[in-house]
Amino acid sequence: MGFVPGKITGALGGIQELLGNNRSLINTVLLVSLTSIVYIYPFGSYFRFTLAIVLLTAFLLYFEQLPIFPGTVITGLAIVAFRTTTDIIMGVQGPGEAMASNLPSLAYYVAFGLLFYSLTIREHTENILGLVLLLSVTDIASNMVELFFRSELVNDNMTFVFPSIVGVAVVRAILAVMGYYALRQYQTFILANDQARRYIEQTVMVAQLKSELFYLEKSSQDIENVMEKAYWLYKELNGKEQDLQATGELPAEQALDIARGIHEIKKDYYRVISGIENILKPSSKAREVKFSEILFIIQQNTMRNVKVVEKNISLTCVQSEDFVTAKPYTLVSILNNLIINSIEACGKYGRIKVIHRTSDEEMLFCVEDNGMGIDEKEFDLIFNPGYSTKYSLETGKISTGLGLSHVKNYIELLGGSIRVESIPNLSTQFLITLPRSNLMISNTDNTLTDD
Repeated sequence: MGFVPGKITGALGGIQELLGNNRSLINTVLLVSLTSIVYIYPFGSYFRFTLAIVLLTAFLLYFEQLPIFPGTVITGLAIVAFRTTTDIIMGVQGPGEAMASNLPSLAYYVAFGLLFYSLTIREHTENILGLVLLLSVTDIASNMVELFFRSELVNDNMTFVFPSIVGVAVVRAILAVMGYYALRQYQTFILANDQARRYIEQTVMVAQLKSELFYLEKSSQDIENVMEKAYWLYKELNGKEQDLQATGELPAEQALDIARGIHEIKKDYYRVISGIENILKPSSKAREVKFSEILFIIQQNTMRNVKVVEKNISLTCVQSEDFVTAKPYTLVSILNNLIINSIEACGKYGRIKVIHRTSDEEMLFCVEDNGMGIDEKEFDLIFNPGYSTKYSLETGKISTGLGLSHVKNYIELLGGSIRVESIPNLSTQFLITLPRSNLMISNTDNTLTDD
């Protein structure tokens, strides 16, 4: 007697382990068991047709990790237990009668699992007609097995019973296949949405990385130029060092120290640039950039600056022609400085607009804002190095006044000109004219785009 309980305990332990390692099996058993309450008694006995097998079949086809035979048997046991418990609680039958009337249903699920596995039905999911046929045969045979255990296989009504079993089997097979393909379509839809979301996230991330890389490369070039100037200043001052030793000042050494510091910063920048370029392949070392890409980079940078200063400022860019330029850093420096100047001129709320127009010989740029404006008396002074009317209310420090001076120098290096028009507290426009030949390599588009 001690051997039988031991075997039962071992079997239960195996089932528990199987359930514990397969969450999808647990969910399947629960859903199919609940679905089994939808049924009909077609032949005036305890034999019933239920929709549970439709759900079980769809899950067995879709979830390949579901163990076919163990999963079907466990589901059958759960259904028998569920039906027996329901009959007892509802007072339909006593415990013994309820178990006797429901236990033959287990034979259906045992037979169904064996046939489903033996006929390798999962390998026929791409052949709809073949799949329906195999599932119908499996359902018919399993029903016949259950009728055998109910001692109803041979009776006077078989001429009615068998066609009913065949008809129900075909209908349930079709429903199961439809459910399986519905699950596949749903998975495809979810994957498509997920891939679209990931693609958008990756596109934004790459765009942001490219923007950051652009500014790192621009900064590296600026650092290289400053380091070179500091070094040549050191060389120039080194010859005059003896005359200055008496005063205790060593400007040559100070200039050399500046060059060393900038050199260290440059090396760190190159390490970061190299790392980002390895992520963003192909390499983005090319210095030829589309103007539309420059505008995108400027917009990204401006939005970050606006968030930092906690202002609600919009930036609109109007581009009349896309072109490729070999002077992207210079163009970005010009527009960035003017946009930053506009941000500082605006209060908590403001509008900034960058307008690009072309003619046969020139490129025209306008940076416009609705900030505090500039007094006409200052028009001739604002481009002088060191001239500034901006200062921090918190620290009292005045601005260096180099931004607009840099802008003018860059523009003049490109053979262009800049002028300002302003109506205080209404609008300010910085109008730039640049030769096409000094800026443009080639056209890429002739369409007007508003960003």
